[in-house]
Order: sequence, then structure tokens, then C-alpha cells
Amino acid sequence: MTHLIIYAHPNKQSFNHAILQRTVKASNKLGVETVVRDLYNLNFNPVLSWEEVKAAGQGIIPSEIQFEQQLITQAKLITLIYPLWWMGFPAILKGYLDRLFG
Repeated sequence: MTHLIIYAHPNKQSFNHAILQRTVKASNKLGVETVVRDLYNLNFNPVLSWEEVKAAGQGIIPSEIQFEQQLITQAKLITLIYPLWWMGFPAILKGYLDRLFG
């Protein structure tokens, strides 16, 4: 089983980071293969450009998006860890979801 964790917080000293560490530790203890995608550490570009939208309509997907989609497809469990900002999640996570599922 593969556990994919998508993490979206810029502060490595945050409560969210402690949740991430605890989640990874629990998964490892259970012998679960764990993959962490730290969107800030990856410097993920959350901007879905019009060019990318047009290309997607023709079946052309950027390689970095294909890779992330493949991770999601292979995962049996997906956990999102992020802070609640202004009653929503961070823009980087919104952009990640838009680009992967848009």
C-alpha cells in the first residue's frame, strides 16, 4: 500500500509540520510505503495558465503534472495536511489541485 501525503505549509516549525512528522512516523510503523509531497519545498507553481488549459484540451500535460497525477493514481491512501487560512486552504494547495484535476 502507498500512502501519499500532500503537505502545504511554509513553516517547518508549525503545528502542521508536527502533524506531518507524526503521520509519516505512524505510516512507517505500520510498514506502509509513504510518499510526501511538500509543495513549498518543491517550489510547486500553483498557477494554471491559459496556455496549459488549451494544451490540456489537446491531451498535452506538463511532465511535472503527469508525475503528480501518477502518484495520486498509485496511492491507496491520500492525506492532505495544511493550515486553515481565511476559511480555506493555502493558494499553493488550491493551485496544485486545479492543475492536477483541472
